[in-house]
Amino acid sequence: MRAFIIKEWKQIFRDPLTLLILIAMPITEMLLFGFAMNMDVTDIRTVIIDHSTDETGEQLAEALEGNATFLYRGMLADSREAEEMMKAGEIDLAIVVPEHFERDLLTGLPTTMQVIADVSDPAMGSIRGAYAQQFIVDQLSRHTGGEGIPYSIEVTPQMLYNPGLVSAYNFVPGLMGLVLLVICTLMTSISIAREKEQGSMELLLTTPARPTTIVLSKTVPYLAVSLIIIAIILVISRFVLGVPIRGSLALILLVTLVFTFFSLAFGLLLSSLVKSQKESTILTGFSVMMPTMLLSGMIFPVENMPLVLRWISRFIPATYYITSMRKLMIQGTGLSAIWVELLVLVLFAILTIALAIRNVKPRLR
Repeated sequence: MRAFIIKEWKQIFRDPLTLLILIAMPITEMLLFGFAMNMDVTDIRTVIIDHSTDETGEQLAEALEGNATFLYRGMLADSREAEEMMKAGEIDLAIVVPEHFERDLLTGLPTTMQVIADVSDPAMGSIRGAYAQQFIVDQLSRHTGGEGIPYSIEVTPQMLYNPGLVSAYNFVPGLMGLVLLVICTLMTSISIAREKEQGSMELLLTTPARPTTIVLSKTVPYLAVSLIIIAIILVISRFVLGVPIRGSLALILLVTLVFTFFSLAFGLLLSSLVKSQKESTILTGFSVMMPTMLLSGMIFPVENMPLVLRWISRFIPATYYITSMRKLMIQGTGLSAIWVELLVLVLFAILTIALAIRNVKPRLR
């Protein structure tokens, strides 16, 4: 038995990459979950739409500027402007002060103050709306001398983009990104790893083919397969999970194709680091699934994370894909709202394919 135990120990240490990943994975998961799983809401970007002829709007603005939970973004003329800013991702909610609000409040007449919230993320949108309602109640209570709010005041929420608070509206775009990234990365990385195990990769590298030709020849067939996967994902999202497609379908396909091309190229890049299909699968799980699930905004809002993790999320391509899909599918925005995300994804794809080609060159020499 002692001989078998020693043999197994040697087998474990013979594969240092797998051992490193297995040890690092639980440590990384604990740290990421611990810091990323933060549902405390801060820095709620807020505007005020002031229709009143009194000082209520200015008093609320002054209170917002001194509140740690909110980030005051200014006074707007109407709700349409606020909705445009929400579509552009510039604000999270708007407080609407009606005409003659203070007069009606002090005379006991029925009056309503409205909170407009972006609930494309139902959980965070509802929490932000609740924070805003409580903030308004607290401020008006102080304004009336601390005697409480008269029965005539009502704060009503207006939920934009997802009035039914359907959770699928938020997680399905994230799930699309995760599924595409994992499947496409695995397809190319396992394909190369299989050829290494069988010895056919060495034969390919001895041919006079250029590195660019080899890399693209490994990418194009899987890109065709990915088109079928993309179609299946969109059909399931729309007709099975009931997630709307309010934006341009052509734009959705364009962004998805760019992200898919990056994913395939990333799989080729990973394949240069592994020698077997097992290593490829483990490395894909460690380098793709964990960062995408925890740091891309798929599950936990990026804005709630510590500053260091927010910076790391900027180097995760899925962050930009998920953000653009939520804007296109749920908010119905156009190219003007997602061009930055699209440009970043294009740059990631170009950089990754260039690195994959570069890694092939030393082998050819």
